[in-house]
Amino acid sequence: MELQSLIILPITIAAFLALLMIIVFVHEYGHFSMARLLGVRVDIFSIGFGKPILQWVDRKGTQWRIAALPLGGYVKFFGDLNAISQASPDVAAKTSGPATTQFPRPGDADEIAHGMTAKERAVCFHFKPVWARAAIVAAGPIANFILAIAIFAALFAAFGRPYSEPVVGSVLTPSAAQEAGVLPGDRILAVNGRSIQKFRQIQDAVLLSSGDPMGVLVLRSGAEVELTIVPTRAEKEDRYGNPIEVWQLGIGGDPNAYGFEKYGFFGAIREGVNELWRVLSVTTRFLGKIIAGKEDAKQLGGPIKMAQYAGQSAMSGFDQAGNNQNPGFGTMLKASLVDFISLAAFVSVSIGFLNILPVPVLDGGHLLYYAYEAIAGRPLGARAQAVGFRVGIVLLASLMFFVTWNDINNLISSIS
Repeated sequence: MELQSLIILPITIAAFLALLMIIVFVHEYGHFSMARLLGVRVDIFSIGFGKPILQWVDRKGTQWRIAALPLGGYVKFFGDLNAISQASPDVAAKTSGPATTQFPRPGDADEIAHGMTAKERAVCFHFKPVWARAAIVAAGPIANFILAIAIFAALFAAFGRPYSEPVVGSVLTPSAAQEAGVLPGDRILAVNGRSIQKFRQIQDAVLLSSGDPMGVLVLRSGAEVELTIVPTRAEKEDRYGNPIEVWQLGIGGDPNAYGFEKYGFFGAIREGVNELWRVLSVTTRFLGKIIAGKEDAKQLGGPIKMAQYAGQSAMSGFDQAGNNQNPGFGTMLKASLVDFISLAAFVSVSIGFLNILPVPVLDGGHLLYYAYEAIAGRPLGARAQAVGFRVGIVLLASLMFFVTWNDINNLISSIS
């Protein structure tokens, strides 16, 4: 036990950094690869911020960096001032625009083209048409989603996907389900009018219920019975033993209605896409509940929680070794690796989702500006872009402070 306590912190840090670097690399490589495809020169590809601890230059002149602070990354295009694609003073001067302009005005290219050579304009991000800039920006989050699909599909193809039919195996006493009249053996057909095929769909519906009454249609002895169940709040433990609060009905699945679905190559990809859509759907609806005040914003987590989960997933195979008399080191390592890779898929979805939010400093904010430009036929004004950028910085910093505060409080609560 003492030895485990000594190694858990460095394993957590190492797992967190490995997880973050993989996700960040994939995100930034999405931007990078699309930029190269569309003829934009990439000056810097950096994993992390601050002083480089390792760097090299490829044959096309891109400087690759691994920096001292590995909490993110960026791709710097030709003509950029910084990691968020503000135009450099040189480019701004050549385009006759103020240095504070987030992007030069491509619509004025004919008038100000004399400030740059034709070769420079051809490889400058800021002179690309709006659809090309939008494609380059969108490629980052899309790469995160593709990574998640690939991981889900690989796991489903290699191990199959566990499932449980929506059959009630047990009913807790007391519980919301017992009060509503649910009985063991009931097959749940629909929840709030939505058809149910798998038990996990019930779990998703309860997660998003916010304690509101749920209309549940069950099949009992060949007859359909309509019930109304009001979920209750309960404190449980997640798969790693961390205390969490969840809504629950108080039912368990039938162990005789459990199995694994096997998939071929294309079937696994289809299920990977479905799983991505499920995670995005649940995330979007859950955030909507928080905004509407129906869920507690304290449930949002940040980098500390991510690090905690990364360490726990990396150790999960070894922590569960007691359930098997002689699992062997290889078996424990394999279980940990599968768990860690699975976590990477969910984190990749989260990073992709965060980046498409319409906040100016994020990819989604840039896409919002480009949408305006495409509709209006001209870029958003420099002052409006500058104001939006500042608001975005404040919003993002506030969010990071809030979720980090949540992480610290939750960590203290779990220790105490």
